[in-house]
Amino acid sequence: MAVRLKMSRLRRLVRNFKENGIKMMLEHPENVRETVVITSRDWARRIDFSTLQQTKTTFVRRDFRHIESDIVYTAQLLGKNGRRLKHNVLLYLLIEHQSEPDRLMPLRLTDYVMQIFNHQVRQWAKKHPSLSGLQLSPVLPMVLYTGRRSWESIGSIDDLFDSRHDFRAITPTIEQPLFLNLPELAGDALDRAGAFGSVLNLIRQRRSKPVVFRRILQSVIRKLESLPTSDRLRWLDLMSYIHAMIYHERSEVEQAEVHDLIEQSVGTDPQRHEVNKMRTAADALREQGIEQGIEQGVQQGVQQGMVKTLTRQLQSRFGDDARNAITIVNSTEDVRRLEQWLDRFATCDSLEDLQITLP
Repeated sequence: MAVRLKMSRLRRLVRNFKENGIKMMLEHPENVRETVVITSRDWARRIDFSTLQQTKTTFVRRDFRHIESDIVYTAQLLGKNGRRLKHNVLLYLLIEHQSEPDRLMPLRLTDYVMQIFNHQVRQWAKKHPSLSGLQLSPVLPMVLYTGRRSWESIGSIDDLFDSRHDFRAITPTIEQPLFLNLPELAGDALDRAGAFGSVLNLIRQRRSKPVVFRRILQSVIRKLESLPTSDRLRWLDLMSYIHAMIYHERSEVEQAEVHDLIEQSVGTDPQRHEVNKMRTAADALREQGIEQGIEQGVQQGVQQGMVKTLTRQLQSRFGDDARNAITIVNSTEDVRRLEQWLDRFATCDSLEDLQITLP
């Protein structure tokens, strides 16, 4: 049965590429499996990915949705003999969109995992008169970082304390989250993981020199062509992502040439036809988005200007003491909150007077 390109999915990619691109690809269980394999083969062997089911819930707070998105799956665990256990695991994938490491990540990741546990408690309470029989499903947290700067380790909440004191024994922390640190991974290791791994390698090289990018792109297309017919929808989503990435990451001069290269690299006539549809649809959606983006761009420009001004003032007046406040300011899209902080800055006597906190 032929699978048609869904315009709604392509629209999500082209118009909200940063927030939705990788998240859409991770809606396919096989892409999730390859992601876990890249980070931990031990955990990959313990999860029955054929039972993977997505939970339509986000635990990312509104103020951070422009820098990260998440996706939650439930799946059955496997025993040493390969048989399914009665227990489920919640696989929590946090996709980090920031281009640079964030020292507050361990704090937010712990917050998200605790939200998932509390969500389980609420769901149990809706169906049972008592919490006495409650058993929580374990959560396997995983961070997918696609930025260009190296990020050696997520760290822990304890790293945010004064180094002269040791609070590890009384501080909740996630000791070993799975961490896919894309800038540090070798291209051949990604390619060995499978089709999604090869696309991740292309993402890793998304701003490389044209000759390097084209060589990797050809290799990725060949790998995607080898996917079975049963993976047709997955192939369409991976190819759609590649088209959208080219629009967002490669120069306008290079785009036509690269798209021609994709069409030449695709082997069968039906595949070429589908690729042409992607290109035409993406062009149309992009043109439609330009006019709508003008109005959004004005609002974003105001927000960005306020963030830049407040960041500069905080750094100038409070120096290193303002690092946490600056991180919060840079992640805030709410213009009203930024206005309040700017107004307070004019009369504040201390950093605490500004009340720059997470909502």
